[in-house]
Amino acid sequence: MAPQAGEHGGRDSPERFCTDFRETLRAHDVSFRRAEELSGWGKSTIAAATRGPGLPNADLVTDVLGAIGLGPDDVAAWRSRHDRLREPEASRPAPAPAPAAGPAPAPAPPRRRSTRRRVEIAVLAVLVALVAGLATALVLVLAAAPDPPAVRTVVVQNRVAIGDGALVEDRSPSYLSARPVARCANIPGCKIPGTDVASGFTFLAVCQLTGEVITNADITSTNIGQNPNAAVSEVWLGVRAPDGRIGYISEVYLAPAYRGGLGLPAC
Repeated sequence: MAPQAGEHGGRDSPERFCTDFRETLRAHDVSFRRAEELSGWGKSTIAAATRGPGLPNADLVTDVLGAIGLGPDDVAAWRSRHDRLREPEASRPAPAPAPAAGPAPAPAPPRRRSTRRRVEIAVLAVLVALVAGLATALVLVLAAAPDPPAVRTVVVQNRVAIGDGALVEDRSPSYLSARPVARCANIPGCKIPGTDVASGFTFLAVCQLTGEVITNADITSTNIGQNPNAAVSEVWLGVRAPDGRIGYISEVYLAPAYRGGLGLPAC
């Protein structure tokens, strides 16, 4: 059964979610390798999901837990807990109004201000006006600043780094995966049909996530460690195919300018 917020005391968090996920695997005596065999997700991806600190992929967690023997109700509880942690924190209740004060005391008779006091008040008024002006300018600048992009156009680079400097087109096309794992085409139901692409094709990227580590290098070739075109990464992007389907592609199969997550939100 999915551990619930507060079950171990304290507030629920992505870190606690990852810890509970790890403890559930241990309680069922399931190693990362065995979880990979049962669920189809890569063992390094599963291990990363138990470490945090961010919230792991919901599909990964529910697929793994269902595969190791948790019932549908328990898996649904884990999914609900994941959804709660992804939602913005609910607004805190407004503080109770202060008790009504008694009748205001009669104002004291006005006293004549000295010239020095009038100068101090004038200086203070000028300072307040300057601060207010700077604050207004800052608000206008922030309002004019563009919001982070919700989507980014990315360009496919389906090329293999070979030897000490070569970068050649891969004979096999890139494609979109239903899961962020290596050799997805060898896993039944993992490769999304009709998404084969070559270098130069563009996708609309909508999110990013951590998946299995991928390289574009032929690690068997001579002097591959000296090749500046070789890339290794665990970052995958969620992209939209022309027909609207969403799939994953490793950033090593994108042109270098489109790597690094691009500031996209988590998938």
